[in-house]
Amino acid sequence: MRDVQGAAMARYWPVLKAREGEFKALGRLQDRDVSRIHPLFEVNPSNDGPTKAGLNFVRKVREAAPAGLTFGVDTTYARVNDNGEPLIKEIANDLAQWGVPIAPVIHLHDPDEQLSACGEAARLHNETAIVRLGSLTTDPDPVADAPRIARALSIAKISVGRCHLVVDMGEVASDRDVSRTELVVRNVLDSLGDQGWASIVVASGAMPSAISTLPRNEATPLPRWDWKLWKRLADLSPDFGDYAIAHPAMPGAGARGPLPSLRYTASDNWWIYRWARNQTGGNDSFYDLCQALVSSDHWPTESSEFSWGDSELARCARRQPGPGGATQWRAWGTSHHLAHVMGELANPHAS
Repeated sequence: MRDVQGAAMARYWPVLKAREGEFKALGRLQDRDVSRIHPLFEVNPSNDGPTKAGLNFVRKVREAAPAGLTFGVDTTYARVNDNGEPLIKEIANDLAQWGVPIAPVIHLHDPDEQLSACGEAARLHNETAIVRLGSLTTDPDPVADAPRIARALSIAKISVGRCHLVVDMGEVASDRDVSRTELVVRNVLDSLGDQGWASIVVASGAMPSAISTLPRNEATPLPRWDWKLWKRLADLSPDFGDYAIAHPAMPGAGARGPLPSLRYTASDNWWIYRWARNQTGGNDSFYDLCQALVSSDHWPTESSEFSWGDSELARCARRQPGPGGATQWRAWGTSHHLAHVMGELANPHAS
């Protein structure tokens, strides 16, 4: 890990669902931000089967990937293709042909065939992999995980020095969660943090699974407990990971025609905007939502220049067509979030 005084700026590792909104946001990154962000994508399952899920993922990456950006790829939710073979190998082969670098994600409980496939995928792409500890339901366990790490990397034929360690604590939803999780992370890093990893990341997520119970026609603050956790660990200087503006769990089918809404990131909170539809129907009340946003004290001083997402929100505040839908709102909110977090990491003492 870096020196506590911070000779190097912490890097950002957002864990993203491989959906259109997230890819739209990533494809609009400013050039200066490409070297500061390391997105880790979870491949979404598909109703058409895992092979189609892999093809859809490759297509989205090819269309959105900024030059020079390496993607972490986690196939936990779509592990094998329609023929029962590891999907990560198929994705790695396809993206290698297009010159898009990836880093496969290894879980310690993966079957041996999956571990071996991750090793093959890594050797196609800079010989780099990501070891991801923890799950949505289980904390990392340094005593049990140490031999599992050695075994997994032996099967994958990858050295520790070529691996990034992601300590994923899943959902943190309260100050009590933050305190408990901090102790777990410190224990993990005390035991496993000095093995020569390429980097160490602490990841967690604090966005609730649904916002449908929140008030309408006003902005509601929700604490960014994931950011608070990372700040509590500043003396260890890990890189920062979160789930952007999404809940850590893979979502099911969303509600059809959701109310105009926006998840907008500020220093310690998200501001959740939900606006009732007006008499004209449709999504025109999103214009009113954006007018409230740009008049708020959490609208950035850079205004529309802050990110691509903010430029779109400023456009909507001027009532210029069109107001978008759920995919666009997710894309614009994610774009702002990515820019906001990278700004925080560049100047952590200001937040």
